[in-house]
This record gives sequence, C-alpha cells and structure tokens, in this order.
Amino acid sequence: MNGEHVITADGLTKTFGDFTAVDHISFSVLRGEIFGFLGANGAGKTTAMRMLCGLSRPSGGRAVVAGYDIAAQPEQVKRHIGYMSQRFSLYDDLTVSENMRLFGGIYGMGNRKIKEKTDTSLHELSLENERDSLVGSLPLGWKQKLAFALAVFHEPEIVFLDEPTGGVDPVTRRTFWEQIYRAADRGTTVFVTTHYMDEAEYCDRMSIMVDGRIEALDTPENLKSRFGTDNLYDVFFALARSAKRS
Repeated sequence: MNGEHVITADGLTKTFGDFTAVDHISFSVLRGEIFGFLGANGAGKTTAMRMLCGLSRPSGGRAVVAGYDIAAQPEQVKRHIGYMSQRFSLYDDLTVSENMRLFGGIYGMGNRKIKEKTDTSLHELSLENERDSLVGSLPLGWKQKLAFALAVFHEPEIVFLDEPTGGVDPVTRRTFWEQIYRAADRGTTVFVTTHYMDEAEYCDRMSIMVDGRIEALDTPENLKSRFGTDNLYDVFFALARSAKRS
C-alpha cells in the first residue's frame, strides 16, 4: 500500500423515491489496500458498490474511482476497474482460453498481450491442462478462481468483488484469498463484500454498513479492541442489531 487514494466518497447517497438506500457515506481507499465492505442484507452495500463501479448514478454526494468521477465519467471508471459478482459471469459454453480471449478483447487488449496473459494466468491457476475445457464442466472452485483471474485479466487499478466466495468450501475460500493477496502485492486495490467474518480478518481495513450508513470503519484489530471482543462476529452483530430495516 501507499498513501495514494484510489477511491474517495464524500456524502455519497442513493435514493429510490422516498427510500434512502445509501445515506451520505464518506470514506477513502488506498492503492493496494484490501478493503472489506460489510453489512447485512439490505444495508446498502451492493447499491453503493454499483455506484462506485459506474453502473448506477448517485442521487447526491460525489465519488472518484481511479481518478474519474463516477457520475460524470462512468465509462472511464468501467475501463479502469475489474468486477466479479457472486454469479461469476463466466460463459459456460466457451472454453477456458476462449473466455480469456473474449474478456481480453472486451477490454481492448491486443492479441499478443492476451496470449501472454492467458499463458501466465493458466500457469498461476494450475489450469494449463484445462485450457480447452468448457467452463461449464469445471468444478465450482475452479470457476471461482478463473472468474477472479478474468476480473484482473486487464490489470485494472481496482477490482470490486461482490460476495465472491459464496457457496464454496473453506479450503477453496482460502485458496481464493491467496489470489487476492497476489493481486494486492502487485498494487491492485481490492474492494470486497463478504458475509464471512473470517474473510474480513484478511482485510487491511473494513467498514460495516447499517441502514445505508457506515457505522464503523477501521482495521479488524482496532474494531475488535473498540468493542472489547476477540472476534469480528461480535462486532458485526453488535452493529447489525441496531438496524431498523427489515
């Protein structure tokens, strides 16, 4: 990490009619940081992430991602980030290498760069022997690793991960987090939502949203100290219990 902020939000707000989904949140994220974005279902974290990715226009406030204003320059934001959803967004009827070629083309990478990155990624994932396998035939854990590799295939400054480890076993989740650490070591900022408190422990800092607002933001250790506990489950539930939304 260094001292450069690659995500800043100032009073970021999203309303739907009379309902305020995201309520004037302010925070910043450093380059190379692994930043956890937590909250119970309905807290507003996915809505906030969609705004930060340039997919939803804010109702108020301002945010800058990778140097671009999310409201005024959403297309520039999209070109400089990666994104991985819980559903992985892979094409099951294409092979592993065809998925890589497709994603590389979408992000404007040249053929030589796509080939080099494909070879490197397959080696890092130990998927060389699955190059010509249909993605639909792969086990869930392999799909997950491949989806993350595609999210960072074009070497974005920031990658957004929306509950990426849902439904997989603990061993596979740990392997996935090894990929996250490698990406962060290369200078990629990782912005991740998760329901798993053991994963939150891996973050450099984390925030917890309640009813559309950020109620806590600090390192995992500092949050545990603040709430007088040795685990993040207690921190999360102490805050989540105050939620008024159903």
